Amino acid sequence: MIIYLLRHGDSVDTPEVHDSDRPLSDFGQRQATAAGRYLAKANAEIGQILCSPLLRARQTAEAVQRELPSVPVAATELLASSSDPRDIVHELQKNTFKSVLMVGHEPHLSRTISLLLWGDPRSRLEMRKCSLACVSVPDPLEEGRGVLQWLLSSDQTMRG
Repeated sequence: MIIYLLRHGDSVDTPEVHDSDRPLSDFGQRQATAAGRYLAKANAEIGQILCSPLLRARQTAEAVQRELPSVPVAATELLASSSDPRDIVHELQKNTFKSVLMVGHEPHLSRTISLLLWGDPRSRLEMRKCSLACVSVPDPLEEGRGVLQWLLSSDQTMRG
């Protein structure tokens, strides 16, 4: 399975808006669109986009979907920052798609990558806003068997 992991784009930081309702900034929208465009140019054959239910992650997933219009988006609490990365890995084990994109938050995404690569969720890398990673995991999907194929910053995806 190929697992793409995308941290949400830059968001508006307004004290009067609850954290779960913070939208993407204009720059964050451009970052997310660039990530989607990058995946489209790379001919990523994504079967499903899973995203955190928080607004900025949903908006990031929707921006990517505009570049990959045939790919369905589904929100899941399993990608919320407070969830255990093992739970999303267990969900992926049931997934029949060859490739999936997960849109979420830190530190959850880096812990998920760590779990896939080393079998240990302790974070060993950082996913900056709208950075995009690709991890391949042989079937059957098991923790610790993944290989990091690449990790790109939003600057890199925005350059195309």
